[in-house]
Amino acid sequence: MYYNKLINEDKDKLIIKISIFTLLINLLIFMCIFNKVKAGSDKKYSRNNLSYVQIINYTLPSVKVLNFDEEDMVENSYSIKNLALSVIGIDIYNPEKILSKEISCFDSDDMSDSKMAFNNNQNSSNVGDFNLNSSDISKVSSENNNSSNSKNTVSPVYDPKLKKPLDESKPEVLIYHSHTTESYKPYNQDDFDDDHNVCAVGDELVKELEQNYGISAINDKTLHNAVYTKSYTRSGETVDKYMKKYGDFKMIIDMHRDSSPDKTSVTTKINGENVAKFMFVMARKNPHYAKNIAMVNSLVSLTNKYFPQMFNGIYYYDYGTNYFNQAKSNNAFLIEIGSQVNTLDEAKATQKYIARVIAEYLNGKK
Repeated sequence: MYYNKLINEDKDKLIIKISIFTLLINLLIFMCIFNKVKAGSDKKYSRNNLSYVQIINYTLPSVKVLNFDEEDMVENSYSIKNLALSVIGIDIYNPEKILSKEISCFDSDDMSDSKMAFNNNQNSSNVGDFNLNSSDISKVSSENNNSSNSKNTVSPVYDPKLKKPLDESKPEVLIYHSHTTESYKPYNQDDFDDDHNVCAVGDELVKELEQNYGISAINDKTLHNAVYTKSYTRSGETVDKYMKKYGDFKMIIDMHRDSSPDKTSVTTKINGENVAKFMFVMARKNPHYAKNIAMVNSLVSLTNKYFPQMFNGIYYYDYGTNYFNQAKSNNAFLIEIGSQVNTLDEAKATQKYIARVIAEYLNGKK
């Protein structure tokens, strides 16, 4: 019996040694693969090192290394390298998966909940989705914010008093799309056809602004997310190009669509037709934030005055990705038109209401 006990103890020790050795080997491989910092980068960290940040944030929450958000991770998540690694079970954005195979305490309920929340978000999206489920985001709503109990009475869609002569020589509004392929039903969630995606919605807003209010506008259709990483960097270059040619604009709009699966939360009925609701996304730490949010708050007030059931809130990030390019102008903001569960017609129908609000802001008496 004593001999058997010794054998069992030796087995336990051997299993522990093998587990520790396997863990060390996995971590060594992990470090060798991902410990790359981009040459010439002036940042203090590389997006390739997000997994190290997550490990430290999980183990030492009181000294968080970096307060990055999910949008940063989504921007960095689509590559052949990551796809190949996922085949062998390595997910660089969830390093606890590797550790939990070797150390059971890493498979705690808290970690599992966090992991499920992020994985559900990833699984519910496609390449063009803009995810807003980060714990770092806060949502605020006006007292007049839309709800199922809102009065279904709205102001007339058009006000001819707001129309002025159109001057195409100096566009006032620039619309662009960092996630150009984001699309609506009946099409795929991501579609390269500009007649199916947010570019078509941007065209509709330009038509409404120019024809009904004399506000010259540009809808840029440059594809910024064919490879999803760095889409905001590329769209920022597009903004720079237009600002170099025309100077600053009265409004610079990065138009997206949300990825909410609940159609009732992103749709309302006005004047007998279903229309997609809209919301704003703002980066609080950008140096132009005070001016940016002042403009957005004015647009929110006008929306609540004329079409209260359309406004769906403001989402705040601290930094976002490149501040969502909002640091390039006092007049920049990001807008989400409906979700992938909305139809393209519903998203287009929203634009006559947004155009009216913009016209009130730009052409109305202030």
